[in-house]
Amino acid sequence: MRHYSMKNWEANEKTSYHFSDEECKRAASKAMALLLHKDRTRSELASRLDREGFSEQASVEAMEYVEYFGYINDQRYVENYLMFQKGKRSRREIFYKLSEKGISEELIQQVMEETEYQGEEEAIELLISKRLKGKQPEALSYEEKGKIFSYLGRKGYEMNTIKKVFSKLDNQP
Repeated sequence: MRHYSMKNWEANEKTSYHFSDEECKRAASKAMALLLHKDRTRSELASRLDREGFSEQASVEAMEYVEYFGYINDQRYVENYLMFQKGKRSRREIFYKLSEKGISEELIQQVMEETEYQGEEEAIELLISKRLKGKQPEALSYEEKGKIFSYLGRKGYEMNTIKKVFSKLDNQP
């Protein structure tokens, strides 16, 4: 995530970018303030500006402004999201979460293919250990294992991967 400075933004705004009216300038200022708190997708930022009551024209100009200076970039957002969620979430869950944020399915698939996503087994191990609450995997009843399998399946993990991790855990000394 990039760190933005309102001082730098104001200097850029005064020297090289012109807005059609004062509302557009306020919308750009609001967009920059929102991006100071956290990285956002294009869709999230547009939605947020709309909720703030800015006109469509002001929102469009504000979005053009932040894109012009590279403050918002959906591809970078997906790459960062993948990097930070690796080992915590399944590919399906990541895909779903990014889709909810308004990122196109094509872009998500493209970045996922370019970025070698590994870590599902580690994520499954982590979730299983949380569910075990100190028990050993081999000490679980058939029903308890079934509940964990179902839980992991709902999280988007493939059954083959879950079985592989469970058998690895069962065989650990």
